Amino acid sequence: MKKIKLLHRFLVIINIVFIILLIFQIVVLIIPDFINSNTYNDKVFGRFNHLIIAARGTLLLIGLYKAQQGLFSILKNGFFNHKSEQKLNQSGVFFILSGISSIIYNILIMSELKLDIFINNFVQHIIILLIGFGLFIFSDFIKKGGVLKHENDLTI
Repeated sequence: MKKIKLLHRFLVIINIVFIILLIFQIVVLIIPDFINSNTYNDKVFGRFNHLIIAARGTLLLIGLYKAQQGLFSILKNGFFNHKSEQKLNQSGVFFILSGISSIIYNILIMSELKLDIFINNFVQHIIILLIGFGLFIFSDFIKKGGVLKHENDLTI
């Protein structure tokens, strides 16, 4: 449980930093773009570019927060519980949504990127997608383990 507690604390720190960065992005980039009606002719999405990036970041933040809640539930209620299974499943959904939206965004702005940056971004988004699927699988292990534990408790 020490490693789960360490991971939970690490996710708390990551989420706090992520929230600060998203707020900074909203205040410094998004709001001035809409107040000043900035147009970016060299960007595919124009003034909505920073807003789309913030929306993708928000999906990732929600996924991280749900994973944090799932780990907290494991620490509080033990490894096999319905709440942690549910939270980790939701976290997987948000990671998958973030990965898919990032891949689509990366493909749409491909003309703005150098090839090496495009490939690096694509690999990173695939990794986020795989983490989402991994969280799905992990939540399924927790669910099946909970059923086995319940059956074992009934047998004894």
